Amino acid sequence: MNDYYSFDIEFPNVDFNNYYIKCDIVSKVHHAHLTTHENEIELKIFYDDNTYFGEKIAMWVQKINWRKFGSFIKVSNEKKKDRLKKIDLSLAKLCSIQNSTGNYDGITKFVVIKIDFVKFYWNPVKEELNTAEFYLHDVGFRVVKDFYSIVFGQDGNFNISRMNGMDVFYPLDKSEFRPEFNTISRDNRENRVATITKEPKIQFKYNKQVTEEEAIFYGDVVCLLASFYHHIKIDYSLRRIHLPEHTITIKKIEVKNHFETRGSLWSFNIFGNFHKFLHSDWQKNSIKNFKLLSKAIELFNQALLVDSNSEFLIRYNIIELCDTRKQSNEKFNLILTGNAKKKKYKEALKLLLETVNPKEHKPFRNKWDSLSGKLENKPMKSPLTSFLESQNIKTSDLPISVDVLKELRNNITHGSIDKVDAEILRRANTLLYRINGILILNLIGVKDWKLNTELN
Repeated sequence: MNDYYSFDIEFPNVDFNNYYIKCDIVSKVHHAHLTTHENEIELKIFYDDNTYFGEKIAMWVQKINWRKFGSFIKVSNEKKKDRLKKIDLSLAKLCSIQNSTGNYDGITKFVVIKIDFVKFYWNPVKEELNTAEFYLHDVGFRVVKDFYSIVFGQDGNFNISRMNGMDVFYPLDKSEFRPEFNTISRDNRENRVATITKEPKIQFKYNKQVTEEEAIFYGDVVCLLASFYHHIKIDYSLRRIHLPEHTITIKKIEVKNHFETRGSLWSFNIFGNFHKFLHSDWQKNSIKNFKLLSKAIELFNQALLVDSNSEFLIRYNIIELCDTRKQSNEKFNLILTGNAKKKKYKEALKLLLETVNPKEHKPFRNKWDSLSGKLENKPMKSPLTSFLESQNIKTSDLPISVDVLKELRNNITHGSIDKVDAEILRRANTLLYRINGILILNLIGVKDWKLNTELN
């Protein structure tokens, strides 16, 4: 049985005959094979050697956004292997392309393209309807490990059990979920050692009918929450969603992170493990604020991987990102209005002009006209101060003032690094880390935090 998926592929809006050299006309449709491995998705596109399609597509990809590679592709005539109905590559990003002189299958030449994403639609599995398994990348192991005890064996029987109280499913809109291990055993009669591999996943059950988009969204919400809690990007390697109309599998290749970070929510006075955190009231607000949370948490984790100057700018930007208020001016309560007010302003201007050289009365009048209309507005707090206070963060209690934070931001932004005190910057980054976490907790809907204002 072939270990690849066979189909036809087309680039409907690309004319490859405009690339490379004049030669035989490039076919509109090419045959292709797709192979998936644990850390790789490989696409082989076969073509007539005389068309130089391999060279042409290699030139074409240098002119496009690799992140949008899948948008140029149309897949058809999938070989109905097993229960396969359809293959979707529309969200695939291009990882690499290899067009070697030795790329031949018999007499047919091919070009090898590595991509990061593929989605399959299959005939439904009735026994698994309204469930889903979202398998996590390696770093996701930390999400699941605390829910289980160690593997225990006795009299030839082996078992891995969940920790007490951690066998529950957590509600999320139309679904419920829990972190689980999928165990795989490997053994050979000739070997003294057998192995059990634990694969981390999020198991879903759907209590009402859901769409594909809803199922994917619920998985993304849980993944986002785990990424914030553990201070590192958590993502899925494989999603398997069982719906009445079809089963969907989505494979995505992990982008390796060369930095390893670990975290918890202890800095915000929220103690306990991920299990305890999932029992808080986060569902409604996480769904409502998902778009903003996605960006804020991405930046929150990114700030842990960069130098101190960049860290500060990212953390300051998170505060600005979270401030979605519409600014309004608060006015003084005037006891005079209309003509009476205008008369007093006119008298005030006459007195003020007595302090100015007569030759400069005209520009002074112009400045007065531009400013007098704003005299009714009360002095405004800085946007940063007013926003933090709207989030129940008392700026008067901060160990570093808002003015110092703004000055640091201006100096770093404008390249005046010599004016930045390294120790103040270190302490400011610690403070902004705590503020950022609190802003994200507020967006999630978790209010039982406490700001630690002690900076070592």
